[in-house]
Amino acid sequence: MVGGGGILLSGKKGQGVSAGLALHEDSLRYLELERNGAGLRVVRQEFIPIPAGGVVKESLQKVGMIERGFEDLKSRLGKFSCPVVLGVPSRDVTLRLVEYPRMPLDDIRDALSLEFDKYFPYSWAESAADIAEVEVPARDVSAKSTVLVATCKLDYMRDFLRSAERVGVPVMAVEPMNVAFFRASIGPSTRNDTYFVVGVEPEVTHIVLGYRDNGILYRSTLIDLVHPERRSSEADLMPILKDVQNTMIFAGNQYRGIEIHNLILGGSIGNNPKLKSFLEAGVSVNVSISDVWSTWGTTSPLGSVPGYDSAFGLALRNLL
Repeated sequence: MVGGGGILLSGKKGQGVSAGLALHEDSLRYLELERNGAGLRVVRQEFIPIPAGGVVKESLQKVGMIERGFEDLKSRLGKFSCPVVLGVPSRDVTLRLVEYPRMPLDDIRDALSLEFDKYFPYSWAESAADIAEVEVPARDVSAKSTVLVATCKLDYMRDFLRSAERVGVPVMAVEPMNVAFFRASIGPSTRNDTYFVVGVEPEVTHIVLGYRDNGILYRSTLIDLVHPERRSSEADLMPILKDVQNTMIFAGNQYRGIEIHNLILGGSIGNNPKLKSFLEAGVSVNVSISDVWSTWGTTSPLGSVPGYDSAFGLALRNLL
């Protein structure tokens, strides 16, 4: 993989079985999906516990602990039935929009490589980066191209991929887990509105501003909801509300005239009626709680357990 190497966002659409592997603080979560007529079927689902300290607050800290998890997963599976889309912990990847005059994507990539350090705190040669063109509100698509750039340090990505390679995990692509979470949460129906997707985890909350089928703004905030009693306390939920409110203000300034009426609430601890009503009152939006299994009309072999949003989105990546 070279500087600016592109496997973070782009990928081929395919058929057959597709697998996603997400890295969480307590576990690796693995999911295989396949097309089933017009819908999807879960072929296999695994939960592999990992020691504390491998992933901390959605950032990879100790590759060796993750590598042992890869070994346990391989032992559980016997062999991998297909290449895997591997999730990169969300706080290890920077995502931002960059705008250029209308031109082919390859030309945008070349232009970005020449001014990469204008947007990011390291050079193109030091990066593992990729781009994908996205739609944004209120823009003349005939004159401008807007791309979502995903980047992390190249050394980080090399170490990450080498750990998978040593164990024999057949990685076909890597992708930020919050991008995969967004894909799984919005469901199969085409959208034409501007909306929020909020993913609540015990120590990190993700906010994505969606426009049509694109994520156009990604934010990850450290918010401590590890202890269950915090999840029903307005004082402890207030940082989530404030983050959504601030993102709404930013979006309104960035895209004049947009209206946001809907919010999808997900994540492993997102099924929270208290938070739902708190957000509805505080932001004046309609809040729906996402369950990826019902959203995509499929069932979980382990029971519809929460926390598989990112693994589901990773597996979906090559089926859409």
